[in-house]
Amino acid sequence: AVSGISFDVSGISELNVSGRALKRMFNLRFLKVYKDMSLEFPRPNDRMFIPEEMEFPRRLRLLHWEVYPSRSLPPTFHPGYLVELHMPDSQLEYLWQGAQPLTNLKKMDLHGSFHLKEVPDLSNATNLERLDLNGCKSLIEIPSSFSNLQKLDFLTMVDCINIQVTPLHLNLPSLEYIELKRCSKLRNFPFTSTKFIGVDISETWVEEVPPSVSLCSGLEMLIVGSGNLKRLTHLPTSLCRLDLRYSDIETIPDCIKALHQLKDLTLTGCKRLASLPELPRSLDYLRAGHCESLVTVFCPLNHSADAELEFTNCFKLGQQARREIIQRSFSCEWAILPGRQVPAKFNHRARGSSLSIISPVGNNPLSALSRLKLCVVVSPDHPVSEFERYPQELLCRRKPDDEMVCVKSLYCLCSQTEHLFIFDSGLPFINPSQVSREIVLEFSSRFHDDFDIIECGAYIWTDETIEESYQSQVHQVFEDDHDTTSIGSYEFQNSKASKDDSEYGDRANGVIIYESREEEKLQGVQHTDCWSWLFLGFDHSGFVRDIRSLVSGRRR
Repeated sequence: AVSGISFDVSGISELNVSGRALKRMFNLRFLKVYKDMSLEFPRPNDRMFIPEEMEFPRRLRLLHWEVYPSRSLPPTFHPGYLVELHMPDSQLEYLWQGAQPLTNLKKMDLHGSFHLKEVPDLSNATNLERLDLNGCKSLIEIPSSFSNLQKLDFLTMVDCINIQVTPLHLNLPSLEYIELKRCSKLRNFPFTSTKFIGVDISETWVEEVPPSVSLCSGLEMLIVGSGNLKRLTHLPTSLCRLDLRYSDIETIPDCIKALHQLKDLTLTGCKRLASLPELPRSLDYLRAGHCESLVTVFCPLNHSADAELEFTNCFKLGQQARREIIQRSFSCEWAILPGRQVPAKFNHRARGSSLSIISPVGNNPLSALSRLKLCVVVSPDHPVSEFERYPQELLCRRKPDDEMVCVKSLYCLCSQTEHLFIFDSGLPFINPSQVSREIVLEFSSRFHDDFDIIECGAYIWTDETIEESYQSQVHQVFEDDHDTTSIGSYEFQNSKASKDDSEYGDRANGVIIYESREEEKLQGVQHTDCWSWLFLGFDHSGFVRDIRSLVSGRRR
């Protein structure tokens, strides 16, 4: 007996299905009718006919039928045994009438069903875990039967542009991820859950982040960018990603500095935002392009060692903000901001796209190349809209061998004016015997009509500048007015030397470093000197290797 059918209809321009095709297949459990999208896209003249009296086996567990051609499933269809129902890109207007026995149903996918006018009654779908209604543009209402979906953990309704009627409250205790992006008529967010991990309500009419979201202790991703969002008052400390793009907010709450897990902050197009508050040091991505009112940033502009800082088209940035961004670009992966000249801090500069660098006396040229921080002034060759984000690539080659040093993607360059792009060179594989004291670099666009290189520059990290940078970062940590500062499980206390110091911890330059001996036993960590302890307290991964050689042997 046949238990499963998989039917690829690719290349069939017209198909007539008999109403009795499946009538005697009593043991059929799995039915899949699909089109191989890698071979061809659905064509307007592809036609399939199914009679209204079509009979499906009553014990189907999986029904997967792409581009289903009828307005509804047959009246005799029995969904009681269904575990998964996948009918994407269908012509369905509704599935069935009234409540059906759906206790076995776990997944329902109706995405791309443009003509679907109503979601079926899901009162009995008490085990449904995943519901995909993306692109169901004719849907108007979220039915009250959703309140019975107590095990639903994933709901996506992106581009349901006519959804506007919702119940006042929908408590879905298992819901972890919900996407309502571009539900442009949605004004109310009725969903509550204590398990929210990801919420996307961008490009809706929701005017503020609901307390059911902002107070959720496990929330990791919040995307609320919308021109209707006026304010933001509270943020859960568990956030890893916060996206406020194109919102109408004027300020970001100061509590953002306490979000120590935040990696990604997007503020693109926040046209009324005038200042950036203190940010957490965990940030890997700060996207603040097209913030046309942005004037000031908090000093220091905190971020991680591998951060990417984007300030494209922020033309109102004040001198203090510009200096801070440029200074911070030396301790991150890259930064971009408006500018027409390579900053004076770069000790090698040239007009045009070619730069000659003489390695300092006493430095290995290969080592110097690995320590380069590069800067180019780029000018787009043609207007690029902020919504037209396509990859523009900056190439850096070493002459005369034309050897590639690095390739940088400039997705963020959407401007008609000059911008500074500051970035690390990276270290390619270069035969040391082929490296001379003079290094010549040439910059270009991969596609030569994307942008021009107006100026270029380089800064070489010497042993002295590395030590100065290290000392300034340590000073920043200790500039607190209080006597004691706690970081993680370590305590740093200003104190005079005492006879009992050896019982509690190492001492260096008047700083005593403590750690619970019980915790040390549990972790099995051994620390050989005070600098090892200090490096655990701070993240200096970008230049740890160089500093260790500088500070070795300074302990007294």
